[in-house]
Amino acid sequence: MTLTMNKNSARKHRSRPRVTVWQILRWTVAISVAIIAIFPIWWMINVVFAVPGEPVSINPRLFPTSFSAGVDKIRTVLTETQYFRAYLISILYAGLTILGVLLFGSMAAFEFALFEFRGKRILFAIIMLSLMVPTAVTIIPTYLLTARLGWINTMQGLVVPGLASAFGLFMLVQFMKSIPRDMIEAARLDGAGHFAIYWHIVLPLSRNALITLAILTFIQTWGNYMWPLIVAPDPKMYTVGQVVGLFNAPLSHLTVDIVMTANLLAAVPPLIFFLLFQRKIVEGVAMSGSKG
Repeated sequence: MTLTMNKNSARKHRSRPRVTVWQILRWTVAISVAIIAIFPIWWMINVVFAVPGEPVSINPRLFPTSFSAGVDKIRTVLTETQYFRAYLISILYAGLTILGVLLFGSMAAFEFALFEFRGKRILFAIIMLSLMVPTAVTIIPTYLLTARLGWINTMQGLVVPGLASAFGLFMLVQFMKSIPRDMIEAARLDGAGHFAIYWHIVLPLSRNALITLAILTFIQTWGNYMWPLIVAPDPKMYTVGQVVGLFNAPLSHLTVDIVMTANLLAAVPPLIFFLLFQRKIVEGVAMSGSKG
């Protein structure tokens, strides 16, 4: 009996997972990075959802103190400024850019990844070289071209220059290279045309990569400040980034809680998009990296 109990206790002792120093270190680093990333957002929420005039620096706290006060501040920013109009402009700007990047990027990647043509490698190398060029170098000629077309303070002036995404093309090419050529040949033998293969076979198989590219494009477009500031100086065409820049200006004479409210409203859409589609982002990046 005693021998049996000793054996059972030994088995239980062996089955317990051992916590190593490396695991403790990894969890410590991961938790520290999460706290550093989340704390500014949480602090911004605390400032917004607090009684107006209550100094946070003198009376620090880790939890909101007045939900109704935060709602009033949000209502004030949306109704007494052009923030709501800027929201609509930014949503339209981001939506059209996403549609264009997905359409043109997927069509170009379809040709580069699955077919051979003269000058393919040279052309693709030139496109990849554009990733090395800083945006500040190309922003002046892009503005001059946009101005000559008469697109200043227009939606096409905001959207069209960002439709050709070298990063999006590279990402989709790496993903589409994993599509079996036999599947395309079988569709061609069944009578499918070039566009039918692209639309009915390649696009559905590239769904994860397309969703990932759409989310990354949305985050980049929503936070774009420099190009809308240059090409759309009219207040009627202000994006969220430009309006937030006015709130954060040194001579705005606004209270800290109102400025924080404007920044919080600007951060909400990217956070919602990421929380809803974070699994698709991870899957798309992992599959494009491992299969390319």
